[in-house]
Amino acid sequence: MKKLGDLLDAQPVPCSPPPDPTDPAAGPQLCLDRGYDYPACREAAIGRGYTPHIPPKRSAEPPLPPPGHPDRHPPRRWVVEVCHSWFNRFRRLLLRWEKKAANYLALVQLAALLIVYRKLRHARAVRADIQLCLLG
Repeated sequence: MKKLGDLLDAQPVPCSPPPDPTDPAAGPQLCLDRGYDYPACREAAIGRGYTPHIPPKRSAEPPLPPPGHPDRHPPRRWVVEVCHSWFNRFRRLLLRWEKKAANYLALVQLAALLIVYRKLRHARAVRADIQLCLLG
């Protein structure tokens, strides 16, 4: 909490300016966890040009919106965690037995290929089921 400003100032790659300066959603986005739900953290992020996405603390959490409402499942959170869980299903990557970086990179790329293939295969099967339901 106290070092968030220093962390944001020390970013290794500078962000490009937003295409539309009047639209804050077009600029850089910053996703943080509940530990950063303080006004000082929000001000530090906004002062550096970020749009902060910080879930409220559990004690101040409002009730869930109705199903189908866009705020029920925010689209900008947990993308990285989901991808890590997909890669963690490959035990050889999870334990990192490979000594050479090139071999490990090849296994990461192969796992990514298998993940995408399985997602596409599942999407095609679901689409075919929907078409059968509509025709039948």
